[in-house]
Amino acid sequence: MWSLIGKTCAITGAASGIGFAIAQRFAQEGAKVVLLGRNASRLEAALSRITNSSPSSPGTSSPDPSHVYISHDVRTPESWTTLTTSHPKINVLVNCAGITQESLLVKTSSQSISDILTTNLEGAVLGCKIIGKSMIRQKTPACIINVSSLLALKGGVGTSVYAASKAGLLGLTTSLANEYGRHGIRVNAILPGYIDTDMTNNLATDQRLIDKIPLQRFGTAAEVADAAAFLAKNPYANNCMVNLDGGLSAT
Repeated sequence: MWSLIGKTCAITGAASGIGFAIAQRFAQEGAKVVLLGRNASRLEAALSRITNSSPSSPGTSSPDPSHVYISHDVRTPESWTTLTTSHPKINVLVNCAGITQESLLVKTSSQSISDILTTNLEGAVLGCKIIGKSMIRQKTPACIINVSSLLALKGGVGTSVYAASKAGLLGLTTSLANEYGRHGIRVNAILPGYIDTDMTNNLATDQRLIDKIPLQRFGTAAEVADAAAFLAKNPYANNCMVNLDGGLSAT
């Protein structure tokens, strides 16, 4: 297995939820994590939690100071270019930034459509392009993980734009697994189902939803992070689409 010790891992949407859990897990594996997001205060709080729970710096009892956060807008090429300047050797990129709005398509504003598509899909495309180019120049093994959604496959009433953005990530993943794989860069995707995070607090006690899941519960962000760690470390994992939905995709 490919070790994450000493590797630089950049995670978008890292201030909370799945993105935070992935960053925390990578830090526990010995990686140097770069937390990316738009809310500096939330990123700072997330960084504090990670540095206080991750392994100490070699030869000391102090938290590892190599973990950092950067205020970052995935929608702008300039943010990605700035990241490559401050961190020229990123070994793992996790595209986890995402927003949603539950609304019937005919009632969804053009601005909301644009916001969802640019954040969830275009932001990941830009990251894969700009960080991917940097990874190719490194000429060393690297990995990209795109966090999609079960909705990319099943869709759902009121989630058409979000589902479209997450389905786009699957096409991006498959294309780049071939395109970048030839350079030793593996590209994979995770498709979470119902995961217990701040975004789903209002759903976690909905027994009707729970009854639809064969395992009869929501997943946890830590379980998604486990899948991300596996994909990051397995040197032959390329173009993997990991459904993490408690069996919901089988129903």
